[in-house]
Amino acid sequence: MNKKILASIFVIGILALAMGWGTYSFFSDTEKSTGNVFTAGTIDIAVDNQNPWTATYSAELSDVKPSENRWITFVITNPGKNPVNVWKQIKVIECSGGIKAYPKDVPVASSEPEYEEGWDGSKYVERCWLPPYILYDLWTSVRGDIVTATQQIRVDNINCMWIYLGQIPAEGSMTVSQSYHLSSWKDAAELDVTNWAQGDTMKFDIELYAEQVSGVGPAVGTLRLENKDPTTWEVIADSKYGELNIGAKTFKAYGLTGGDYKLIYYKDPWSTGETGSVLLGKGTASGGSLEITGLGLTGIPASDDKNYPVGGKIWLVPSGRFSGDTVGGTGTLTWAPSEFLFEMHLINVP
Repeated sequence: MNKKILASIFVIGILALAMGWGTYSFFSDTEKSTGNVFTAGTIDIAVDNQNPWTATYSAELSDVKPSENRWITFVITNPGKNPVNVWKQIKVIECSGGIKAYPKDVPVASSEPEYEEGWDGSKYVERCWLPPYILYDLWTSVRGDIVTATQQIRVDNINCMWIYLGQIPAEGSMTVSQSYHLSSWKDAAELDVTNWAQGDTMKFDIELYAEQVSGVGPAVGTLRLENKDPTTWEVIADSKYGELNIGAKTFKAYGLTGGDYKLIYYKDPWSTGETGSVLLGKGTASGGSLEITGLGLTGIPASDDKNYPVGGKIWLVPSGRFSGDTVGGTGTLTWAPSEFLFEMHLINVP
């Protein structure tokens, strides 16, 4: 058979086969979803029916004398459709009203007793730092007592520290009560306010933070350590300080004298902290700088800490002041506050 004829027959067969495929039919169905919209949820809270919150509480906190208490109570509501976790922090902005350094014949104090106490024989010594002398309590309708009077936690212990208040369900509410108590020797507190504080003021903000329940909470980041005056507990303005990176579990300090140092978790009260504080890490200062890595930073505060469950204290001390030498182990602490760096607020590390 002619090759051209065979090729033609082959092409015709292919075309016929293709045409046959095109004539087949199948059962089928097509569905289409239309108009889809992705919508982000909302997280928003109101305080005492204010959104934004604009209330101030100066009237509730005025004319406070030693051993007296002042309460601030407010209600946080969650008008949205999602539950939220809520935290609170206090930010001290400034303290004022202290005696200035003037000649004795120029009365600048707010009262004569303050005027007399401030004179050191040659000049007036300004003193108005109130946070260490104000004891703080905190209660919420969700968690109950969070900070109690027996703990004697001071405002400077929690300044700029986020404290967890609890969870508010969708369309729910939470009552928050906090007290500010001016310390006195009658309280058996660490510090006793005297006439130097007459008429002095502490200006501060109260900040609330609400987050979806699957979140990780407000960022903590770093903790600053400073050397402080062991009488007034004010920060000494110099170049000596430390920074603890909580997430990375590292610590750096600057402005130190040479030698060996230990970073410790100090437990209140003194009877516990003297022998039960925990070594977190150790290192040697070189050129005024110190770096400690691999810190045993966990389980703070411990249940035998008076500050539990709010937070724990972190101190940097010369090695000779703390006998413990094993990270995670305890030791005996020798009190020498002028040689220590102290935390600027408590921390909470599960």
